[in-house]
Amino acid sequence: MNIISGFESTHIFGSGKDVLQTTRHAECFKQDLQLVKQTGIKLLRYSVPWHSIEREKGVYDWRWMDKTVACLRNYGIKPIFDPLHHTSFPEWLTDGFANPEFPESYLKFVSALSDRYWWVRDYTVANEPFVTTWFCGHEGVWYPFRHGAENFVPMMMNVGKAISLVSRMLVEKFPDVRLIHVEAAENHRAVDVESEPHAFFGNAIRFLVPDLVLGRIDEQHQLYSYLRDYGATENGLAWFKENPARIDILGLDYYSHCELEWSVKGRFLPNQTPEGFAPTALEYAKRYDLPVMLTETNIRGYVSDRISWLKFMVEQCEILEEKLKPLNLSFEGFCWYPFIDSTDWDTLLTEANYNIDPQGIFWLDQNRQMRHSSELSEIFAALARGQITSKDIPAYRFLSPLDETLENFLPLMAHWQWKQPQRFAAVA
Repeated sequence: MNIISGFESTHIFGSGKDVLQTTRHAECFKQDLQLVKQTGIKLLRYSVPWHSIEREKGVYDWRWMDKTVACLRNYGIKPIFDPLHHTSFPEWLTDGFANPEFPESYLKFVSALSDRYWWVRDYTVANEPFVTTWFCGHEGVWYPFRHGAENFVPMMMNVGKAISLVSRMLVEKFPDVRLIHVEAAENHRAVDVESEPHAFFGNAIRFLVPDLVLGRIDEQHQLYSYLRDYGATENGLAWFKENPARIDILGLDYYSHCELEWSVKGRFLPNQTPEGFAPTALEYAKRYDLPVMLTETNIRGYVSDRISWLKFMVEQCEILEEKLKPLNLSFEGFCWYPFIDSTDWDTLLTEANYNIDPQGIFWLDQNRQMRHSSELSEIFAALARGQITSKDIPAYRFLSPLDETLENFLPLMAHWQWKQPQRFAAVA
């Protein structure tokens, strides 16, 4: 199993900062990438901060990127370029994804990027485009803070066009490029009869972006009327059928919140009947007949909690790998994201407050200068070197609040030999 990681980088819009800076990866990249090498990771999701490279329209400052790319090459680490991680577009792009110039602006940037680093062959054209656009255009959480389907649909059409244009450009330039489409692996369920239509809609719209960019949406598609009702034109949808993009690998992100249960009162938490990553990912793989990569997972908690979640997710991926074989599909890799603790997710990246989010393989202290190892980083290194499997990872009982949050995941872990976490394993 190919073991992968990455560095959180999202532009915290309006702050002049991104998570590369608030975690100090921007200045500590040599130290961080040396840790990646020492861990045994050969393939790394690596963000390209468009927002800081093109601070002025049409003017590219590659100085920082040149240094990190040289470091990656020197350490023998193969990058998966990620030039649009959530809202990581430049501040001059007024209204972000809603700007009519967004597709062409992004196309020009990635074209320049691929010319400069011509040897890179792995790309994530947009990270979680559905979730990101939903937050920007439907929920009003991220810039440009729009609400409702009438804003979301036109914005999604714009984002889809950008993905298609960039994907087609990369394939034309490098026929052997690998395009890894990264999206959250969602699964919606109703806990009462009244919520069944909502869950049905959720299970349809989770496939919107790949269906759109692959040219699969026509008048028979279950989302066609929804898209037309809220701003998609007939010609706009026809454009995607005439200009289908290519997806080589389905990158699926899975967290404990990716399985969404609904009641008449709204989101039902904690999940009552989680099924795990393997069956959800298998559904995506069958729909698109494509190989799968787990492109993100983590759990927010103590090191011991993260070790147990790592065990669960590696086991789920081992199960998935076996289920893919009869379909002649491959499992392409396991990514714990991020490599070091992130910051600012306590405000959903709306404020650059530098608060550490305990998610990483290596943990950060309060000044974010030092990266600290733990039993988790030792286990992850053994995984990366192919020395262990899920069976060799210890199962530590979840501590509060995860003991309640993940309570209904425990039947999926019933065969484990549980241990009480030791003090060293419970350091956040």
